[in-house]
Amino acid sequence: MEHRAWKSVRFAYPDAVPTMLQPEERRYLYWLGRSVWKGSGLILEIGPWLGGSTVCLAAGMRASGHDARSRLHAVDNFLWREFMAARAALPLEPGQSFQPFFTENLKDYADLVVSHARTLPDETIEGDHEATAKRSAGEPDVPALEAAPGEGPVEILFIDGAKSWRGMAHLLRIVRERMVPGQTLLVCQDYKYWGTYWVPMMMSRLGECVEPLHNVLGATTVTFRLARDISRATLDELEDHVARIPTGDGLALIDAARRLVLRDGDRLGAANLSLCRVSFLAHQGRTDAAAVAFKEAQMSWPAFVESGQLERARIYLRNEKGVAIGRPFRFPVEMKFLGAMRALRR
Repeated sequence: MEHRAWKSVRFAYPDAVPTMLQPEERRYLYWLGRSVWKGSGLILEIGPWLGGSTVCLAAGMRASGHDARSRLHAVDNFLWREFMAARAALPLEPGQSFQPFFTENLKDYADLVVSHARTLPDETIEGDHEATAKRSAGEPDVPALEAAPGEGPVEILFIDGAKSWRGMAHLLRIVRERMVPGQTLLVCQDYKYWGTYWVPMMMSRLGECVEPLHNVLGATTVTFRLARDISRATLDELEDHVARIPTGDGLALIDAARRLVLRDGDRLGAANLSLCRVSFLAHQGRTDAAAVAFKEAQMSWPAFVESGQLERARIYLRNEKGVAIGRPFRFPVEMKFLGAMRALRR
């Protein structure tokens, strides 16, 4: 996979726009819009939040020289959630729309961006506050996304707002006919994030139809190119709820994703993907197995490699499942070392 082409790209990200994206992801998205998008189709963005990824893509599209007017379609439910307050101090209550703030953040690209307030269907995970906090609850004021917006082929599909296995499957069903083999890119922003196991699982399941293309080593994004049509029958055969996926099959799909990035030399990405087993098993109601999977991931964690996701998984097991697992002796030492190295780089 390519992971260097965007490294030297210069892009002045507007600091006034809150974002959860890493700096390398911002450069990557700008590079996608400027150098990869050909102007033959549109860019469909699922889950722009307050517009951080949208700004990057739009700025790149404008710099590409192609006619970018109304070619970037951004889809979100635009509903404020409690966890968002830690990322942006906006005067909003949970359930209120933040779409006006998105529009304000994108005012310099108003001729390029078309926003759509739509929601994807999510399965419910009982007794899991973290899943519930980020998933759709069938909001009555936000219509469901039933068709891909805009006209013409989808050249780039940016996926950040598919927050469940069911949501990911629904999105692919409605976009399938607008994707072009050999051209359409599927940018999976959460591919290497421990809590979104359904993204690498889905891409592994569709392995015969997609080919890995880009790996953003400094973040969680992996991009695939559509190699051949994804048949409707393939998508209709997908389970409707994560609990209905045979456990062994799900673990094998996660392991296939882990091996994919490991072959690319991405040790951190592979370690983070190993943690996807924790959230997958927990959402299946297999708490004991999730704890075992965490311990296995922790014991095999590469030395002196960033362990932020490992700590998030540890906190998740403690807070959501009542399972407390301590750190081995080496981790406090390594965390202090990595903190010192980050301080030196700054």
